[in-house]
Amino acid sequence: MKLKDLVKKLQYLDHKTARWLMRHFYFTFFQLVLLVVFVFWFRNLLDVIDISFHRTEETTIEASLHSMNVNSTIVCVLLLLNSFWMLYILNAMQRLANLIKDVSYNINRLRAERKR
Repeated sequence: MKLKDLVKKLQYLDHKTARWLMRHFYFTFFQLVLLVVFVFWFRNLLDVIDISFHRTEETTIEASLHSMNVNSTIVCVLLLLNSFWMLYILNAMQRLANLIKDVSYNINRLRAERKR
């Protein structure tokens, strides 16, 4: 009996977790991706700050150009992620508009039936 209750509780929690993940997948995914991009950018920023302290085979100009290239790549990735996020928001707005149209249609149909 207790095992059955435990299994039901686990199924309930699994179902709730799956629903939460499906509802918040894009938000969670983009938060994680943006965190990784930020960490990568911050690490590169520390390298830019330390350019004057490190003596490498590269000149200072080459090292700064390399870090600027990485920073511009990060900006391009962020713009790409922003466009994906905007597509997600527009898709959600379109689904919401379709839902409102369906509700409006059903309400108008019920009103017409009531008048008869």
